[in-house]
Amino acid sequence: MKQLLRWLTVAVATAAAPSAFADKLELPSAAPTMPKELAVPREDEGFEPYEALHGSLSSAKHCAGVPGGFWIELGGKGDCLRSYAQGLSASDNPTVLVYFSGDVLLKTKEGVRFVGAGYGRRSPKLIERDMARWSERAGIPAIFVARPGLFGSSGDHNQRREPREVMLMERTLDAIKQRHRVSAFILVGQSGGGHIAASLLNRRRDVSAVVLSSALLSVREVTDYWNKRRTVQSAGEALYDPIDHLGGIRRDPKPLIFVLSDPQDRVVPYPSQLTYVRRLQAAGFEPQHITLSATDKSHHALARHGRRTAELIARGEQVGAIRAALEGLGAQPAD
Repeated sequence: MKQLLRWLTVAVATAAAPSAFADKLELPSAAPTMPKELAVPREDEGFEPYEALHGSLSSAKHCAGVPGGFWIELGGKGDCLRSYAQGLSASDNPTVLVYFSGDVLLKTKEGVRFVGAGYGRRSPKLIERDMARWSERAGIPAIFVARPGLFGSSGDHNQRREPREVMLMERTLDAIKQRHRVSAFILVGQSGGGHIAASLLNRRRDVSAVVLSSALLSVREVTDYWNKRRTVQSAGEALYDPIDHLGGIRRDPKPLIFVLSDPQDRVVPYPSQLTYVRRLQAAGFEPQHITLSATDKSHHALARHGRRTAELIARGEQVGAIRAALEGLGAQPAD
């Protein structure tokens, strides 16, 4: 989501026939997607921006050849969800870190969809390296779970924040829990990945802690904000809104909840994050809301801070020590 402001200046034609966009990395708002079979990049091979824009298809047989893949079926339709795990024990894994990345599919003012420039530069090797370092610093296993349509998972990123995306991620955690004998999860989500982490917090009893950095936590509020600034409106009625389901969060024991925000965030407005924190407080929870200064132009890049927070939680550090560590941490662009 870090390049979301680009829609303010990009002007593109929207009247071409759908077939004219089959091999382009942009789609007008009304153009249909044209998904292909899921590619399986390995090592240094990059992920395909075409898949992030159009979606991709898989099957149980195809998914069996995807490293870290989980075949998940919902309502008669299946998807292959890819994971990148480091530090797992062959026996039990009491607590595991899980990371959900942000959106890569962006929109212009006219509703034309395009893929963020950095997506194609990522690779399985880079993700695995990041997870290995994260696991080593935290002292527990770490897993990057790729959202539908992204980073080697099949599905359609155009359908992000719909209940199906949340349910696919929930079922993937179930599969990870069973395969690797996990007892508890510490979830971390950046931006749109924060929507996933907050949604799973509402739905699971095995989340001991969650870290939400620059996170999309009130879909309705953020959708209304951007609709006032766009020519083409987005509908939010069919989307899962984490702020509406706080009653599902476990209470005995209550999970640790950290919300990291930059008050100048230009992608996910700070007031929407503050609304979420206040709703949690009204519901009887004690979220730790930490305001920081991200150094990117959109004041949105707090992914590194989120992962650092989870490391310190895993190591048993107190809130004061975590705050001090974050304040001394330099920012870098969000993943």
